[in-house]
Amino acid sequence: MLSNKQLTQLLKRNMLRAAKLPLIYFIIGLALIVLTYIDDLFPLTNWKTLFDFTDKIGNIFIALGVLTFFYKLIVLLCRRYEKKLIEKHSVAALIVKSLRKGLRVIFILVALNIIITFIGPTKFYLVLANNIVNVFIIASFGWVTIQILYTFEAIVYQNMIRLGQKNHERAKALYTKAHIIRNIATVIIITITIAAILMSFSSVRNIGISLLASAGFLTAIAGLAAQKTLFSLFSGLQIAIAQPIKIGDIVVVEKESGIIEEITFTYVTLKLGDKRRLIVPISYFSEKSFENWSHERNSLRSSILFYVDYMMPIEPMRAELNRILKNSTFWDGKASKLLVANLTEQAVEIRIQVSATNADNLSDLRAEVREKILEFLRNHYPHCLPMLRTSPGITPHETGTS
Repeated sequence: MLSNKQLTQLLKRNMLRAAKLPLIYFIIGLALIVLTYIDDLFPLTNWKTLFDFTDKIGNIFIALGVLTFFYKLIVLLCRRYEKKLIEKHSVAALIVKSLRKGLRVIFILVALNIIITFIGPTKFYLVLANNIVNVFIIASFGWVTIQILYTFEAIVYQNMIRLGQKNHERAKALYTKAHIIRNIATVIIITITIAAILMSFSSVRNIGISLLASAGFLTAIAGLAAQKTLFSLFSGLQIAIAQPIKIGDIVVVEKESGIIEEITFTYVTLKLGDKRRLIVPISYFSEKSFENWSHERNSLRSSILFYVDYMMPIEPMRAELNRILKNSTFWDGKASKLLVANLTEQAVEIRIQVSATNADNLSDLRAEVREKILEFLRNHYPHCLPMLRTSPGITPHETGTS
């Protein structure tokens, strides 16, 4: 982290580098404006049109100088942080790079707008060109703002990966908030951008004002078709604040267990164990009950059920579980329990509890324990696998009611 003094020095250095070309523009523009005062000192009526044109050109150069200064300053700062991000946050570096290139488009469009405005768009084609440039400027600002949101989300995501097991829950919670807020902010930015574009045309300005104020347009749409969409939007905000679920959590929805892969403002995507994807409306998590196996901080726990015969000794099975967990790369060393959970008519129900630092590790650990315990029973206690017994001297058809 840079200190305040270092940040001040960095900003001054970049401002000096950015001011070289704009200073030339400013001097040329100032010189052209000064030339227009010759008409006040000497009565040169025949040259009045030329002096007026010189005054416009001078104002254009000064405006372009100010615009170029801010553009070059932002580009220099983007390049600096792009170099810093490229090693640790490659995704964020790519987004900053695209943001820098997008600023170039905005700079060209604003420069064209300045030139057309100072010339005075009196002819039809100049008015049309000015309107088109205004539309592209507004759209470009909206696009750049969305890119900034994506950059912030990418940095948070890279931090979540980099932290790994340390503070993983805190990083996961922050990324979930950033992801949902980015989705909602994107919709708001697109709405504002469309409204601003409509307001730039006098014939449809009222529509743009209504859209921006959400007085007429959104009320009518909500009354007809968007009630569920708005409800989903508020559900997404509620989940972002209260966080009953986070990206990477293991949840059970309608008897389906899966890892939360994506949260949008309308639906949640669950990655199931067999690689299928379960799409659940986001309102489900605010209206109905569900299981979250990952809500405990710093450690995620889950249970595995096994059914064995009554003749199966428990201690060898418990010792085998301890051996499997000690050799596993997914276990976090916290939860390791093997208990007799229930006794049924046909078998003994064994409950195994294990823990891991994150959802992915927990899923892999559960699969590993199932596989190795099953292999242990097959190799050492095959006669203790669940079986159906019959009483001596009674054949299976004699147990029926017929």
